Amino acid sequence: MSNIPATVAPSVKTWLGFSRELVVGTPVAPSVTIPLDQSSYEPEDTPMFLKDDAIRGAMALLYGEILGVEDATFSYGGPVFGDVYGFFLDNVFGDLSTVGTTATGGSSTSTAPIVVGATTTTAVSGAGFSIGQNIQIGTGAVAEVVKLTNVAGAALTFTNNPLRFAHSTAVALHTVTGPYTHTFAALNSGSGQPPTHTATDYTGLTPTVGARSYPSLCVGQIDFTGNAEQLFSAKVTGNSWISAPAGLTPTNTTTFTVPLPNWRSTIMVGGSPVYDIGEWQISIKRQLQVYFTNQGFQNPYIIARGPLDATGNLNYTVAVDESPLTQMLNNTQPTMVIAINNGLSGTNQISFSFDVHKCAFIKAKTNRSSVLFGYDDEWQAVANTTDVGGSGGLGPIKVTVVNNFAPY
Repeated sequence: MSNIPATVAPSVKTWLGFSRELVVGTPVAPSVTIPLDQSSYEPEDTPMFLKDDAIRGAMALLYGEILGVEDATFSYGGPVFGDVYGFFLDNVFGDLSTVGTTATGGSSTSTAPIVVGATTTTAVSGAGFSIGQNIQIGTGAVAEVVKLTNVAGAALTFTNNPLRFAHSTAVALHTVTGPYTHTFAALNSGSGQPPTHTATDYTGLTPTVGARSYPSLCVGQIDFTGNAEQLFSAKVTGNSWISAPAGLTPTNTTTFTVPLPNWRSTIMVGGSPVYDIGEWQISIKRQLQVYFTNQGFQNPYIIARGPLDATGNLNYTVAVDESPLTQMLNNTQPTMVIAINNGLSGTNQISFSFDVHKCAFIKAKTNRSSVLFGYDDEWQAVANTTDVGGSGGLGPIKVTVVNNFAPY
């Protein structure tokens, strides 16, 4: 008689949940689902095994396999979804400002300074504010949008969204809605460590809850690709703590936004539009180092984030002049802006803009493999004072996303 399994797990029914952690390494339930390509959804637990191969008078090789320190890696890939991909950007950049659209509701100012990490503020008047509203705190590069979890008179609480920037007394507080403009830049204040996230891998196989949590997730690299004949896509890789069964059965919260076709991309180099690029790539890289210490636990003491870097390619598949070559030979380091949008407006708008204000072209390889002659250019972002956010300093690249999603 055949042994028929009582339970199987179809790959297409698995999904990735994601949420920002309030305390590094403390798992949280997912707030969103991030759709992925089935073949590019690869979390992997990577414990270290310590071998006892000390000789002891026998013709054997291995006498013990001892569990050592442990962490995990991940690789996620697929189309870029313009609302939820902000979680990955927030994780790799760390400096995030958000400006919303003023809406009916509360409008006031704070009565005292607000510190980094605060989850409450007191308004001059709490009239018009209510639980569940998104409110904007501050303006410009230090503007933040948080969701109210409690309103008690003039005291406004946003437990799940600790503030990223310090704000002075009498800072503006007002209710907002979409579209939201999010600006991601390198975090230069404090320890320079971006927030961590919990990834939840639902397979249906984990007893009782069906999913495993990967806390303290840190993104090491995001590779965006813009082939004119394909969808705007990305691959995200990095490290996290080892997985453990999720605390509760997670909820699949898919937003069903539509991916963007790359033909909607526009590219500016040196302030002028360029029309002969068939494919572009952007790699945003954050140096990661996993530190294990003698602390009585196997998980990392910290997954440390180092400097932020950005590199990429512009493939001039239909070269119309020698500018792809001369911008390398002359080392002009022009500005470069790659933008893509869905062509809609209001709360339906989704757009990305990658701004590199000092772009060094370091290679211009000729390409004769197709009908028309082309150049494959490689570029390196150079730190400058323009591609920065509310934490100031210097940064190599800035990414601006417009969508109807907040807060991250």
